[in-house]
Amino acid sequence: MALTNVFISPAGAGDNSGSSVANAVPAVDSNDWSDEIKALDRNNKKFVFLSGTYTVGSKLTFSGAAPSRAEPNQWVGADSNGTLLKPKWDTTGLRLDLTDYPLIVNTANTELVDTEETTYYRCLSFENTNTGYSKNCMIDATTADVDQQGWFGCNFKADCSHNNSEVMIVSSSNFNMCVFESVGDAYDKIVDMRANGFLINCRVIGPSTSGSGDGIGIESNSSSGTVFQTVITRVHGHGFFMNTTNNRNGPGVTNCTIVNVGGDGINTTSISGDATETQTARNGNSSIIFGCGAYGINVAANDTRQAGGQLAAMGSNSSGNFNNMDSYENMIDVIAMTTGDFVDYANLDFRIKRSSGLYKHDGMTNLGAIQNEDYEFVSVS
Repeated sequence: MALTNVFISPAGAGDNSGSSVANAVPAVDSNDWSDEIKALDRNNKKFVFLSGTYTVGSKLTFSGAAPSRAEPNQWVGADSNGTLLKPKWDTTGLRLDLTDYPLIVNTANTELVDTEETTYYRCLSFENTNTGYSKNCMIDATTADVDQQGWFGCNFKADCSHNNSEVMIVSSSNFNMCVFESVGDAYDKIVDMRANGFLINCRVIGPSTSGSGDGIGIESNSSSGTVFQTVITRVHGHGFFMNTTNNRNGPGVTNCTIVNVGGDGINTTSISGDATETQTARNGNSSIIFGCGAYGINVAANDTRQAGGQLAAMGSNSSGNFNNMDSYENMIDVIAMTTGDFVDYANLDFRIKRSSGLYKHDGMTNLGAIQNEDYEFVSVS
């Protein structure tokens, strides 16, 4: 059964029923969520958010019927005429092109919405502009309602100003073509990736390589998480940190671009165990790890079984490319690189020049995260 469209705009229109663009439900009343949107049923509904800025000062909690596996809920962005949006990157491939995106801005130090499982989001931008932001997730994650969701082409930005703050929890959900960014330099981690979390073709961006708190790009505590074709940059801690003592847990970090971070590119030093049990596998395979303030890949001293990584591009990592990898680092074909392999490293354009040896290396896709030729200028050949 098809979802029923419910059209929503900041101020509403017509009879406010949501039946059409001309009769949109008002989402905002006096700079906060309206009673009309709070009362909406979500089961088997497609909320079509029309282009505009939705400025609120509290968490949205619904009183209507909740979605279920049989009757899901979708939120999707549209232009002012109601045409549904499709995500696309800006010319550098680092951030989303937010033209016509509905911009939902929370000015309070609260989560944005009390979300629910079986809810799916597309082409929306969520921001928290409160300078005292100290939450561990921009949406309400206290009841694990972040599980079983899908996010496609969404933008998340917060002004993290507390050492324990985080932008987003990724747990048993799929995030594809999403951007997670902190404009504040005090945070624990930008993304907290838990069991069965998937980050595919995403971007994790901090403000600089200095700050307070751990300053980690992505922190994971489970081997069931996957990070693929994702850029991590401008964080002051590790790009990817495996925070677990489970000796069978190994990160899945593949075809990523981890550049300009203050700590290690990939750090798995928390993993314990001995040579017969430990495996930190899939470390940075086909990834670019460059400009790290410490090591490219740093593993635990007692972690001597390094399967998985076979190919990587590295260079200019302050402490060296590997630590505690022993003879296993010789299994990884490391392609030396410089800032000249990028289109414009200084201005965060991490596309690979066509003239670079990383470009379609040995007939494969590019090393690193940014693969689509649409992002590449002919003039850089």
